[in-house]
Amino acid sequence: MNFLPLPENISTFGVELDSLAHLITIITMTAFVIAEGILFYFILRFRKKANQKASYIPGNNWKQLRWIFIPLLVVVGFDFLIDEKNTHAWTMIKQEIPEKKHYELVEITGQQFSWLFRYPGKDGLLGTVDDFTSTNELHIPVNETIVFYLKAKDVLHSFYVPNMRFKQDAVPGRTIKGWFDSTKTGTFDIACAEICGGGHSIMKASLIVQNKQDYQNWIEQESAKIKLPAPGDLKAPVASPSPTAAEHGTASSHSTEAAQPAAKTISGEQLLKDKGCLGCHTLDGSKLVGPTYKGLVGRKETILTQDKEHEITVDEAYLRRSIQEPNADIVKGYSALMPQTPLSEEELNTIINYLKELK
Repeated sequence: MNFLPLPENISTFGVELDSLAHLITIITMTAFVIAEGILFYFILRFRKKANQKASYIPGNNWKQLRWIFIPLLVVVGFDFLIDEKNTHAWTMIKQEIPEKKHYELVEITGQQFSWLFRYPGKDGLLGTVDDFTSTNELHIPVNETIVFYLKAKDVLHSFYVPNMRFKQDAVPGRTIKGWFDSTKTGTFDIACAEICGGGHSIMKASLIVQNKQDYQNWIEQESAKIKLPAPGDLKAPVASPSPTAAEHGTASSHSTEAAQPAAKTISGEQLLKDKGCLGCHTLDGSKLVGPTYKGLVGRKETILTQDKEHEITVDEAYLRRSIQEPNADIVKGYSALMPQTPLSEEELNTIINYLKELK
């Protein structure tokens, strides 16, 4: 039974949540119809009539108490029923990760105004040298448990996947662990359900559920793009490691051995992904929320500086200023939505050099 206009369910726990929504709707609608029915009956039955005097009705405490306590007991009874089902669903989804021999790990980071998804490499550990990232595309295999670590980089966000019946706030300074399991392949919407700034409405991503072979092919394709250092160059972790499955006593298909510290040379394109830039800009010339990076250097642009319009040729100085002070010069036709992103001098130079070469 599905009489509510809910999006298609693709989650293993979606049926239980849908049944809870249906139960609450049935109870509230039934109570509404009964209450309104009694109200209109009294309005019609005891409405004022011509030449009819009002009759004196003596007080009756028992009758008055019945109208208070009987509805109260009915409401409390239904409340316990809803709370019992709600507690079971909450415990299953928020507190208990299914005990399986095989699951996939992913780190999800919300930042203004994009979603960044980090995957472990062959070592199966997040926060090590062979991690790779995807911006605004979360790839997962069908019928596999996905364990994620949810973070926020700047302000409050909320990771919302309607078809998965899942929504969880991402809080700066906290790492929130969760899971879900998809039962159907396809592409589904991901949104931010917490107002997070001027670009909140564009903070969207895609959940891409693939069969196991297609997912494995994608993993291998993305892993091949990572330039690993030579064994003698191992120095320090590439990022702050997220908790591994071993730390929580959960079985995993990935290795749970201690991470080996390592360093890698991060390309300009990878930096743009990691910093969330590709959530608003593109590399192929197509228009998105912000101007495309393709052919940016040397291009003439009309910009607004303190509301004054003028034309410039994009050069290194302009790039540096636009990155460090994103809303100082706004390209005409675009909104001032770009947040300030902390970058080291080395990272800034890497990005600028990459943009110079992107024709």
